[in-house]
Amino acid sequence: MPAVVVRALSHYPSEAELLRLVRSATPQALIVSAEDLREAVATARRTEAHASGIQLLGAGRASSPEVLLEMMRAGIREFLQAPFDPEAVEAALRRAMDGAQRAPRPGDNLTEQVFSFLPARPGTGTTTVSVNLSVALSTITSGKVLLADFDLNCGLVGFLLKLTGQHSLADAASHAFALDEPLWRQMVSSLGKLDVLPAGKLSPGWRIEPAQIRSLLDFARRHYEAVCLDHSGNLEKYSIELLHESRLVFLVCTAELPSLHLAREKLAFLRSISLGDKIKVILNRVTKRDVIHASEVEKLLGLPVFASLSNDYRGIHKAIAEGEPLDGESGLGRQFQALGEKLLEVRREEAPERRRFVEYFSLAPARYSLSPPK
Repeated sequence: MPAVVVRALSHYPSEAELLRLVRSATPQALIVSAEDLREAVATARRTEAHASGIQLLGAGRASSPEVLLEMMRAGIREFLQAPFDPEAVEAALRRAMDGAQRAPRPGDNLTEQVFSFLPARPGTGTTTVSVNLSVALSTITSGKVLLADFDLNCGLVGFLLKLTGQHSLADAASHAFALDEPLWRQMVSSLGKLDVLPAGKLSPGWRIEPAQIRSLLDFARRHYEAVCLDHSGNLEKYSIELLHESRLVFLVCTAELPSLHLAREKLAFLRSISLGDKIKVILNRVTKRDVIHASEVEKLLGLPVFASLSNDYRGIHKAIAEGEPLDGESGLGRQFQALGEKLLEVRREEAPERRRFVEYFSLAPARYSLSPPK
């Protein structure tokens, strides 16, 4: 079973340390040594109190029925007995991961405001849209906003904003299972209430794993009111993972036939992987001279145009030259502000009802793993 150990401790954590672990690593399961029954039970009870969605497993040598009963009362559902049988351990981990998928997620304040920006084709101005809409959102929200550049081959967010930070998304992903607030502050560049995580230098051989993506995104969702993700448009495996995690996916296109053709192709693919209900079309660089109007774009794509953004070549060129966002008082700047307000007015879906005890062991695919891949 593919798995990842997100943190290994040589001691029983204090309550404060356990809370930091839950916030930073968001484990789906915790294996507690039964070497010290009192400490094991205390750790299990603290976990149940602060993060009841985490699956608890015990591990150790053969124990008496009384000890096992005490651990079960503390919330431990599985016991891995030494010497460990690989098949039994794998089966126990699978049951734990299946239960974790249906249990409440660790952490109470995961924002649902995750927005992805996907170009229909290169050159549609998607990064400009993601940068300026992120800035607009940061002026509207009470909390902070994150913009992360997941175009790992041609990411332009850092260039558009003339960022000089030494760290990048690759660094953050490499530390995905050890992130905490001090380390994170070293990774991002701040522009007021907007934090930016640039793609970094071109590195063709570097790969990002799904577990890193999930851990990184969960960390961001705990610390930001809104998270914006700029994509390459190549629909890489990690990109599709992020699209599924997003609340809305903005497909950015222009009123030109090649752009609209590729937008329709991408829409068909996204619908085939159950993402159709998340897609919103942004028609960029709109002018009065366009041959193809918004109503025709809607007919061609089979979706309403969520927003039309006017073409302001001079204003965008000036902003890029200065390494600044677009002037918020310009016509296009006000359009981004209005679009940001429109986004945050969207009502959040109600959280799923918590499962009853008898449903605790329901099966579903795991999101995280507990041991290194072979």
